[in-house]
Amino acid sequence: MKRLTKKMESGLATSVFPGAVLLVAHKKKIVYHQAFGYRMILPEQHEMTCDTIFDLASLTKPLVTAAAAALLIQKNQMALEDPVHKFLPGFSGQNKSQVTLFHLLNHSSGLPAWKAYYEKIAAQDQQETGYIGSNKAKQAIYEMASKEPLLARPGEKSAYSDIGFILLGAIIEKIAQTPLDQYFEQHIRPALTSRDSFFMPLEENPRTSKNHVFAATENPLWRKELIQGRVHDDNAFAMGGIAGHAGLFAKASDVYSLVLLWCDALQEDTTPLFDPKIARLFTTRQHAPYSPAESSWALGWDTPSRPTGADGPGLSSSGHFFSPESFGHLGYTGTSIWVDLKNDLIVIFLSNRVHPNRTNESIRRFRPELHDMIFKEVIHG
Repeated sequence: MKRLTKKMESGLATSVFPGAVLLVAHKKKIVYHQAFGYRMILPEQHEMTCDTIFDLASLTKPLVTAAAAALLIQKNQMALEDPVHKFLPGFSGQNKSQVTLFHLLNHSSGLPAWKAYYEKIAAQDQQETGYIGSNKAKQAIYEMASKEPLLARPGEKSAYSDIGFILLGAIIEKIAQTPLDQYFEQHIRPALTSRDSFFMPLEENPRTSKNHVFAATENPLWRKELIQGRVHDDNAFAMGGIAGHAGLFAKASDVYSLVLLWCDALQEDTTPLFDPKIARLFTTRQHAPYSPAESSWALGWDTPSRPTGADGPGLSSSGHFFSPESFGHLGYTGTSIWVDLKNDLIVIFLSNRVHPNRTNESIRRFRPELHDMIFKEVIHG
């Protein structure tokens, strides 16, 4: 696929990203898997490889948090209609008694998108050394998120919310009586053939890992070091590297394996990890009256947004051609997943576009162009 390779090389040449790994699968066979550029360019250059471990950022939401929620629902340990305050009594006031787990998974809870909780944790760390990353810090962020006032009535508006998934992480940990990373280790990762998908708790030093190389992200002033093998998301870092909205690390082939867990259930292959009905519900766009009319969200997963024009602002990052039944998700660090089950096509695109800083947003235009080209080459080609 020479045109596809040239497209990725153009992304490097125009500084869309310093490095990337692209994996494309068709009919459950990997037809393209290549690395481009560098996993680090500052303070020195290191080439990207297909085995490079990426900070997946918000891909944690569907691959870990939504997956854990689906498994707990299968076991009748929670239900989509359960109110959040059933598990988090501090989540109270306003219309918050009406917010359900469905609303959190569907990004229709009315909660804000994001708040800089890490700033309060960092300030506390100046008084109590080691507060960042401690269990006390994590519980403090859970409390701040629980007290967050709603910006809209539950189910009224669609607004992507990290805070909603921070709370989902807290609920899963409370029900399962185990930290989220351990739940992933015990109930999800055993279904994979490889072990290169994991959380990185702050007490673990990525520099001592002999088996893994990590893509670098950036060097924010408050962290005072180049981030490599540590979670990029500031709130997740303050929580110790383990959170419902961010924190998972993996290489491209392991992301593919995690996605196949959902595809196996949707295609009812062998004995899938997820119940097929639940997997279909989680990967299908939800509609009114349960979900806001303008929403593209399923449950934990997104679906192609409706374009407002040929190349309008509503164009999905999956491009023009992925079927409406497709599902996927983006990660802030420059990662994405798109699955077109109708055409049996899976695209895993991992980049470190936030290296050396997060101001580069040219990936917004590159992503749909890339997916359009992949579709033409693999499906139409």
